[in-house]
Amino acid sequence: MTRTVAQDDVQAIPVGQLFSPDAPSYSIPLYQRNYTWGEEQIHRLIHDVFDAAEQEKAKDYFLGNLVVAPPQRVDEPFDVIDGQQRLTTLYILLVKLSSRPGLQNRIGPLQPLTYEARERATRALRGVADTIDEPREDEKDREDSGILRASTIIEQLLDGGADGARLQSPRVIDYLLTRVRVVRMPIDRSADLNRYFEIMNTRGAQLSPVDIVKARLLRYLPDPLDRALLNRVWTACSDMEHYVGMSATAGNTSQRAEVFGPDWDKVPTSDFSRLRAQLIDTTSEAALPAADDASKTLESTALTLDDAVAAYSQTTVTTESEVSDDGERFTSQITFPTLLLQVLAVKGAGSSSAREYDRQLDDKLLVQRFSARVDSLPPWERIDWVRKFTTDLLRIRYLFDQFILKRDATLATGHESTTDEEPGSWSLYRLARGSSRRGNSWQDMPRYLSTFAADESGAGPRSLHRRILLLQSALRITYTSPRTMHWMTDALRYVTELADHDEQITAQGFLHRLESHAHERLREAMTPDPDKEDTGPDGMALGFAIPRIVFTYLDYLLVEEMNRWDFTFSYRTSVEHFSPRTEDIEHSSFTDRLENPHLLDWFGNLALVTVSTNSKFSNYLPVQKAQNPARRQSLKLELMARQAETWSWNDADVRTHHDKMVDLLRRALEGERV
Repeated sequence: MTRTVAQDDVQAIPVGQLFSPDAPSYSIPLYQRNYTWGEEQIHRLIHDVFDAAEQEKAKDYFLGNLVVAPPQRVDEPFDVIDGQQRLTTLYILLVKLSSRPGLQNRIGPLQPLTYEARERATRALRGVADTIDEPREDEKDREDSGILRASTIIEQLLDGGADGARLQSPRVIDYLLTRVRVVRMPIDRSADLNRYFEIMNTRGAQLSPVDIVKARLLRYLPDPLDRALLNRVWTACSDMEHYVGMSATAGNTSQRAEVFGPDWDKVPTSDFSRLRAQLIDTTSEAALPAADDASKTLESTALTLDDAVAAYSQTTVTTESEVSDDGERFTSQITFPTLLLQVLAVKGAGSSSAREYDRQLDDKLLVQRFSARVDSLPPWERIDWVRKFTTDLLRIRYLFDQFILKRDATLATGHESTTDEEPGSWSLYRLARGSSRRGNSWQDMPRYLSTFAADESGAGPRSLHRRILLLQSALRITYTSPRTMHWMTDALRYVTELADHDEQITAQGFLHRLESHAHERLREAMTPDPDKEDTGPDGMALGFAIPRIVFTYLDYLLVEEMNRWDFTFSYRTSVEHFSPRTEDIEHSSFTDRLENPHLLDWFGNLALVTVSTNSKFSNYLPVQKAQNPARRQSLKLELMARQAETWSWNDADVRTHHDKMVDLLRRALEGERV
């Protein structure tokens, strides 16, 4: 029996029906890459559902498109052409939820998802309801490694704190199953599916929200030279992997000196007319966008799939040769859409609630945020606002480059951060003008100097520069989602306010601002919640409910306490019980046990480690964990390991360590840290 599906047979399918027994099955073709989503993408998808479900007047929420090639026979699966990361995540989430008490009947049996000719991946999907160890470090390229990692991430989310309770609440479960939808878009199987997949995944298929925002802003500028400047600034700032001082003036060092000062180290002007004179060649019409470009762009926001593929297949990308001096070197910690929202937040008013504060940096709301900001102005003020936003964007991007950490691929990653998947080490550099002899002449070249050091020698281990880099990296690994990076907003607001008043930005002042922000978050995390009974005797939260900032800021303090200035923060998201909840009896040789089981969830018995570390030795005894190199991931864990090496980790040890660590945190909040 054969089945044909029309090319325009597009359906919005509720998540609860995606894998139901009477639904068609799905298969990931062999030419697709392996599953690669990590914690940030998974948590983001789930928080999107939270936000939509908890709206006062909740509407259907569309997660995106699922492009498929329909089967020729009714008993064959749909081939997934685009959307496999999202689809696999939803499948793992549903399997995990269905294994929870009380939820199995609500979710029901699930149609299996398969990976074509990849036995390990398919077998991993079958077993995600069970606890499965992640592959070892030398097995990270296995086809099932991403699936096993996602399984662990979702399992820990369900087990831990408020988010786990929210996700399993009847309201959110019902919304996820019935109101969250995926748009399934079939394509003709006779098409070259490999080519279709390549284009879809390398060149995009629709106009992005960034393009829509840019087009709308251009519409408010009647002067073609004004539009040219916005286009120039926008293009330069969107290149997040290069310093804007290079990309804004690529190939023109004299222009760079005019815009960014003779040594390339000055904040660009806030005067729109002056900046336009510096950056736009008024004799060249080639740089000017057509008068109706914005209108045409807006009219193109709803591209059909075939139109999108046809359009993007003709797209070419050009780069300036000079920018390649720092190409492949620096990795920004945020994307351009998030930068745009950061600029709005830096120049806007504060929010009234934590939830609204998060929404300021939610790039799903990019178009909405800009529309609301511009629409709130009288028509006669909109031109000036767009002009000011143009200069603000360039200035804040410049300050972002100088004062917000990046990854530098040219720096060897230290042994302390061997768990990081991102190459390179944390860096904090400013762009400066240098020179290099080429042949018989000297040419201007970029230099990247430590932001708070005078020359290439950088900053010493105890310097303010080193402290700033440590604290920023601690905050970066704490708040992994771009929408929760309010520390970055606060830091950018601080340096922007000083730059706007032509005041010097000092290392001491900048560090104080960062520490003040961290203290606010730490104070919130350590304040007893009267509505929760599950706390320790000192009011500290227990177990998975302890916010991540408590662990990471403690390690920041321990750098100085332990004189470990070589310590490097790496991404750690999993709470590890040092004395395990369930012992590995097979390897048991430890004489001391915790007599009081309540102490298992005390802060004194916990450390923050990577997900893979937790899954690999979570049931090992303390003396065994002390022998594992993973102890280097956390200075708190290092202290615990040192005690366990004496063959003692008992009730008294937990209480002593707990009291010392909490005291160190409280002294920091009281300003007593030396």
